[in-house]
Amino acid sequence: MKARVLFIDDDPGVSEVISLLLEREGYTVQCAGTVKQAVTLVESRSIDLVVTDLKLPDGTGLDIIHAIRTRKPALPIIMITSYSSVESAVAALRGGAADYVIKPFDNNDFLRAVARALKDRRRAALPGEPPLPIEAYIREVVERFQDTHSEIELARMLGIGRKALWMRRRQWGLKRNRRNVT
Repeated sequence: MKARVLFIDDDPGVSEVISLLLEREGYTVQCAGTVKQAVTLVESRSIDLVVTDLKLPDGTGLDIIHAIRTRKPALPIIMITSYSSVESAVAALRGGAADYVIKPFDNNDFLRAVARALKDRRRAALPGEPPLPIEAYIREVVERFQDTHSEIELARMLGIGRKALWMRRRQWGLKRNRRNVT
């Protein structure tokens, strides 16, 4: 079965080119030009992935991320933009975007981002699917050393940020034994 992609951009030329690129790779593509159209399509159609531009006539891609997250939290979203900034990238990823791609982009890089987002969605949909090997490794290290090493030391050991470490520990229900931490 072909994956169904909703592409959101107010430029009809960009929509046509991206649609052709995705269709050539075997995806079914539906296009929208506004936030309102996109939300209507997400509610009324079966969509596997959303690719949205940051700047739209009636809002932003961040508005789309928020609207989709409240309706279909598992639906992956890729943000594309030619108005790239650190703030918009952080906001998109914190809002739940699976990826952030800067225009003009290499077609192969874009297609890899699409394939990765769809693969992650399928993996999340499979119950009992084993965690990614890196996540299993991180959990093993945290469980083994959380009572003897500080959070900063653990994060440095694992090569991740303190917030990422804290979020994983919270997700896994791991609590620190503060008496032994130096």
